[in-house]
Amino acid sequence: MHEVLVDVEAVTRTYGTVQVLAPTSLRLHAGQGSAVVGPNGAGKSTLLRLVAGTEEPTSGTATVLGLDAPEARRRHRDRIVRLLGPAPTYPDLTVAEHLQLVQVAWAGRHDGPDVDEALAEATLDRVRDQFPGELSSGETQMFALVATLYRPADLVLLDEPEQRLDTCWREVARRLVLRALDQGRAVLAATHDPGLREVLADRGPVVELAEPTR
Repeated sequence: MHEVLVDVEAVTRTYGTVQVLAPTSLRLHAGQGSAVVGPNGAGKSTLLRLVAGTEEPTSGTATVLGLDAPEARRRHRDRIVRLLGPAPTYPDLTVAEHLQLVQVAWAGRHDGPDVDEALAEATLDRVRDQFPGELSSGETQMFALVATLYRPADLVLLDEPEQRLDTCWREVARRLVLRALDQGRAVLAATHDPGLREVLADRGPVVELAEPTR
């Protein structure tokens, strides 16, 4: 049996008197994918933040890599990568130079394609020498996903990676996520994209969150 990377037991999150995440459970092994689905406001992003360790549950437990999620975030930074909002970038580094920086920073652990191959796979080769601030919204989102998956990690957390992507790029995104799964990574993604949901459902549980109460 593969290592359990995520073990969430009946977690909730409440802000003041408003419960933004109803009791939710999830177990995710290495090599598994899981789609978190539901309407806006159901707590998809909140669940990802609890797993990422950037927030703590009001009740229940979120264990990641055998530790409480915030402790896993501190002690196992090298094993977890996340795209939960705009990706941090350096304004004076080109798209290609960002990926080259990942190669250098993770030398010895990086076994992915070279920079030009990774950009070509994502159909970003034509913008390889542009700066992040020069990209369109779709290019920015695809670049963020490519840079996230380019970094070695055992657990990948993605919050609606399909946003601002057109039909063709959504298909590219699915292929990139599928390759991450084939590499033995675990991928937990909140998504509204039926295609990405299908890719992840083939590899693990679907977490369906209910309509929030008003």
